[in-house]
Amino acid sequence: MEKLAVLRYSRALFDLAVENKGVGTYRAAAAAILAALESDKDMVGVINHPGIPLDKKMDALRAAFANNVPEEFLGLFALLLRRSRKDDIAGVLAHFDVLYKEYSRLATAKIYSSEALTPHKINEIVDILSKKLDKTVHAENIVDEGLIAGFRVEVDGFVFDASVKHQMNRMKKELLGSFY
Repeated sequence: MEKLAVLRYSRALFDLAVENKGVGTYRAAAAAILAALESDKDMVGVINHPGIPLDKKMDALRAAFANNVPEEFLGLFALLLRRSRKDDIAGVLAHFDVLYKEYSRLATAKIYSSEALTPHKINEIVDILSKKLDKTVHAENIVDEGLIAGFRVEVDGFVFDASVKHQMNRMKKELLGSFY
């Protein structure tokens, strides 16, 4: 579960994005910063180094992002660093994307199947999910040969399992349960 501080800081940043009518811009900035932090170990080293003062850390972050992201991100960095929450930066940026998807009514579905599904079949499943969830659904088909046949869908924390493997496991439990 996400830390409460991460949820609060990401919500505050998201509310600023909505207020400034820049939700898409802020999402792109959050993703770019997160990618930079994941790939640039030197920058992470500067942020995490206990011997580097806050103003020098902020200078490094400003130099890296000042012209590429909204000013509010630099304010967020300063606030998190001042409050000794440097470890929450990545979490706040990642959770921003969750808030964006909720706000934009987007969902990502993982469709597991025993063999690759045709684009037509994926679109059928996506259409059903879109109607049920009242969201725009993007799907990823993942081949899992252990399912035997059928498919399993994971979306927004829900699982719909129409695989033969699941049905067999359910029957096994019912049969074993009838002996006790």
